[in-house]
Amino acid sequence: MATKIKADTREALADWKAGKPVRSLELGHVHRMQEHPGMGPRIDMSQRIDRNQERAHAYCFHLIELFSINGVPATHEAFVEACDAYGQAFDWGELPIESRDAFDTEREAAESLAWKALLVGWRKAIDGHGDGDYIEVKREAVEAT
Repeated sequence: MATKIKADTREALADWKAGKPVRSLELGHVHRMQEHPGMGPRIDMSQRIDRNQERAHAYCFHLIELFSINGVPATHEAFVEACDAYGQAFDWGELPIESRDAFDTEREAAESLAWKALLVGWRKAIDGHGDGDYIEVKREAVEAT
């Protein structure tokens, strides 16, 4: 728990909580991969997986907030265990059976981004992608204070 959370990660969390736009990456996969014997995997264009970026980013910032309060675990294994516990306190909303795979991908992507942002900072966590991979996310439901 010795990891100090970087200022840009704290800033991204504060902006999210205030309902301000935050630059991020799309979380999860759009298509399933299909194995082709003798070749590498290819995108299966017959199935599109819908992604809920608002829910995925809400979970990501939920994790960042809890780890900023409770401390960042020293190992990835401990982080994953903590995510399992913290995920119980997150409102996932209604999940239709057919979207469970997409949900798991979103959850894992959100946890991955949170882990990286906690270790190296928000900007470094999202750095190095093509312009088309970036999105702007915003917390829609901001409580009135």
